[in-house]
Amino acid sequence: MKQISFRQTESALFNLDSMRTKLLNEQYEHPELDEELQKQIDVVEHLLERMYFGKVTRSEWNKIQEIVNERKMQRYITCLANGMDERIAAGALED
Repeated sequence: MKQISFRQTESALFNLDSMRTKLLNEQYEHPELDEELQKQIDVVEHLLERMYFGKVTRSEWNKIQEIVNERKMQRYITCLANGMDERIAAGALED
């Protein structure tokens, strides 16, 4: 796999951590979804660990990119739902 740039690494770490926090909050707010959310949390934490301590495989990097894109879209939709201008909300897609 080609070298991942510092910017890509920082973005992935930020967005993975943000997704983990979101999932933990959902788990707290909706205990009935604990089992399903815990599986997702475990996946995100595994990928975070791999980013911090090991080399990431191509399939892991692809999964990381899926999660990062999902988290960015969630932030974008939240911004729009709260009345933010679309051009300004698009900044959420650039983290």
